Amino acid sequence: MTKLFNYFIVFLGLFGLIQHNASACDACGCALGGFNFGIIPQNEAHFVGLKYSRANFYADMMHGGNLEYSNDLYQRMDFMGRIALKERLQLNIVLPYMHNQMDGSHEKAQLSGLGDPMAILNYKIIDQKGNPMEAWLHNLWIGGGIKSPLANFEYSQTEQLINPNFQLGSGSWDYLASANYTSMRNRWGINLEAVYKVNAANPQNYRFGNQYNMQASAFYMSRAGNTQFIPIGGIYHEYGGQHTFEGFYQSNSGGKLTMAQIGLQVQSGTWMLHGNYQSPLSQHFNSDLHVNIESKGRLSFTLVKFIGNKSNNSIFEFK
Repeated sequence: MTKLFNYFIVFLGLFGLIQHNASACDACGCALGGFNFGIIPQNEAHFVGLKYSRANFYADMMHGGNLEYSNDLYQRMDFMGRIALKERLQLNIVLPYMHNQMDGSHEKAQLSGLGDPMAILNYKIIDQKGNPMEAWLHNLWIGGGIKSPLANFEYSQTEQLINPNFQLGSGSWDYLASANYTSMRNRWGINLEAVYKVNAANPQNYRFGNQYNMQASAFYMSRAGNTQFIPIGGIYHEYGGQHTFEGFYQSNSGGKLTMAQIGLQVQSGTWMLHGNYQSPLSQHFNSDLHVNIESKGRLSFTLVKFIGNKSNNSIFEFK
């Protein structure tokens, strides 16, 4: 555990050198971040964990000949847990704590508090065990779940001081579907993952557009003593549909974004640490001619404690 703590400090030092900037996290699908697990679900054990993530946006517009701008920072801490109900069946639960900051030329605001919790049930439909040094092995999980409206949501057409994207929650019951595929041979592997969320209208008749994100990553598994190192690199893409209020589409909402990502996962005994950084490659948000919205880099750290008889198992067994 001491070694893993040292690695965590190194991660913080390296990624702390990277600066970001922000407007409207829910413009795309980063609200789904709590359910992007990567190669973690392949370990068939219970776990508890924490995931810290931050997303930054910048927005500006010309109003009356003056430039108005906003730098927004969205931070969240996901409290995560997984119960391995059976060998092929898992229940995942995420409870986020949000801290949103808006630093604009005409407005400064911040909101903190619990976000909307999510629960998803995963089932493994392909489960190949063996030695990946001898043949390609494949694992595939699919899942479905729900998000409940625990966090506050406030919306006003006339006094929209805090825009809907800045809220801690959506105010609605929403529904999730996911798929996670991993294949590996000769210590090299690939991971494909997708999460889709169907958003319903809340009691104020505001509805966030449906969202999805997907990622494709390559990784290499190496070992030093009892510690496993997995460098990861790949592509991440997300999309968010336009929001509606009383059935009418809302301007400056929704869009799509593609990012390159790099990361490193370290596992020592029953502890696992993962660090990940994403940098935009292309982006297009549904803004009008007078508004510019730009996403900046994103950063996340995940710390997981595996529990149970299979807590020391890797995703594939090397012999």
